[in-house]
Amino acid sequence: MKILPKNISFIIIVGFILNSCATIFNGTTQKIDITSTPPGAEVIVNGYNTNKTTPCTINVDRRVKPNEYTKRNHQTYVLKKDGYFPYKYSDKSSFNPWSILSCLYIYPFLVDWGTGAHLRYSKEINGSLNKMDVVEKIYLENNDNNSRYKFARASNVDINIPNNKNKHPFRFALIIGNEDYSTFQLDLSNEINVDFARNDASAFKEYAINTLGIPDRNITFLLDATSGQMHQALSRINLLSKNTNGKAEIFFFYAGHGLPDEITKEPYIMPVDISGTNVISGIKLKSVYEKLTEYPNKNVTVFIDACFSGGARNQGLLAARGVKIKPKTNQLSGNLIVFSASSEAQSALPYKNEKHGLFTYFLLKKLQETAGDISFKKLSEYLKEKITVESLLINNKEQTPQINISPSIDNNWTKWSLK
Repeated sequence: MKILPKNISFIIIVGFILNSCATIFNGTTQKIDITSTPPGAEVIVNGYNTNKTTPCTINVDRRVKPNEYTKRNHQTYVLKKDGYFPYKYSDKSSFNPWSILSCLYIYPFLVDWGTGAHLRYSKEINGSLNKMDVVEKIYLENNDNNSRYKFARASNVDINIPNNKNKHPFRFALIIGNEDYSTFQLDLSNEINVDFARNDASAFKEYAINTLGIPDRNITFLLDATSGQMHQALSRINLLSKNTNGKAEIFFFYAGHGLPDEITKEPYIMPVDISGTNVISGIKLKSVYEKLTEYPNKNVTVFIDACFSGGARNQGLLAARGVKIKPKTNQLSGNLIVFSASSEAQSALPYKNEKHGLFTYFLLKKLQETAGDISFKKLSEYLKEKITVESLLINNKEQTPQINISPSIDNNWTKWSLK
């Protein structure tokens, strides 16, 4: 009678050992050796940056919860290296043979099942990264989502966006919203940032796709763009223009800081990593126009929600010095028409209640009301009449939008339509 309890205890102990054979011998994580060709690739697993580069060894959890980057009990690897296409691989779990022993006992099996020890993955991942050419690199960089920002659709123009089912394969757009300058320039305060510039660009992109019929793949979209990114994006759209044999319709939208050179009065648009004390490292507005019109196009339409006097929506990059400069007016060429938020020494102001720039809000409002079926002439008249009055009512300051037309299109622009 005394032997039985000992036997039972022995059986229970053995049972629990067998119960967790896989858990004990394999653990709840697995080591994975990761290599790439070429080496030095950043390793991202299931959407999380491991902060390691290839070649390396990492530990992954055997049991994986599904998220937006991976499926249940899959290891999803992304290897990224500058100048190369990302390598992506999804490794589905298989059954761990150690768990067969656990199946002899109900409790043992449940332990391994609960810990995920019954799962195993490939021990080695070797990714071969393909080198991308310059244009492909620009496209990938410029269309990467900005994880620090989410378009909240806080305005009435951010919803009920008219949908034009017809797509125009030769319409292209470069859309830039430069808002966060203080993150890239540590000596700047948050007051220097351009309120709602990212909202402006994000909303315009929605109208570009849905209302203007521009295919998503034809859009280069930048938020808080650096100098390098902006130069690359301009080069890309220049190449697209070059290779479409005069068929291209190009749209350029910019919301952010603009500044004049104090000596030459030349206006510049400002990347987020360029200081107001170093204006000439920005991008000349004249250079933007030249890139957009270097090759024959059907037409080029520019919308600029920025001013070039040194002021801005809240505080300009040169506001601390109280600079107000009348910028030089650029001579336009080609089939180019430019809609600007303000004139001369005025500032491009916000519409705080709508979380947009004043100019962008009324531009989108008219696109919403007309579903894009409006001539350039009528759009110009609407913006000038509406914004001139609303600016005084909303901000107690004058803001008069301008339209500049290339001499080569003379009065033909009045017949142009956005639809």
